Amino acid sequence: MRTHSLATALVRSGALAAVIATAAACGGTTVTTPEDESGSGGQDSAAAPTTELTIEITYADDPPAEGGTEPKDWTLTCGPAGGDHPDPEAACADLDEAGAEGFEEVPEDQACTYEMGGPEIAEVEGHVGGTDVSTEFNKSGGCEIARYEEMGAVLTP
Repeated sequence: MRTHSLATALVRSGALAAVIATAAACGGTTVTTPEDESGSGGQDSAAAPTTELTIEITYADDPPAEGGTEPKDWTLTCGPAGGDHPDPEAACADLDEAGAEGFEEVPEDQACTYEMGGPEIAEVEGHVGGTDVSTEFNKSGGCEIARYEEMGAVLTP
């Protein structure tokens, strides 16, 4: 009966790593691990997007005033950019800039100007990276207007 020591296991795993590294350096060869086959590890072209959002934009005037706009409903994915959003590439670029912090609510004790920037109300739900988001954007007050505009093409493609 033959026994294997830790040293033997390390030598064998080191040799396997060298073969994989050599194959990768030569190009054209893809090594699939058992984890890749089970779907629990590795990445492939069908990997889940890093960001998935549903965006619903409505207007305070119901029905919209003369010349108003109909409600909008989009999905946006990033990493890779996609969904039925009108401009997913620009939206993902702006979202990358704003980050998950762009979804934080305006603190209640924040001093803001009293002004109306428009009737738009955007409900956004989903996740940005590992952060779940569920918030409302509107244009009532200076702080809320700034928050809405910070999202750029995510809300105004």
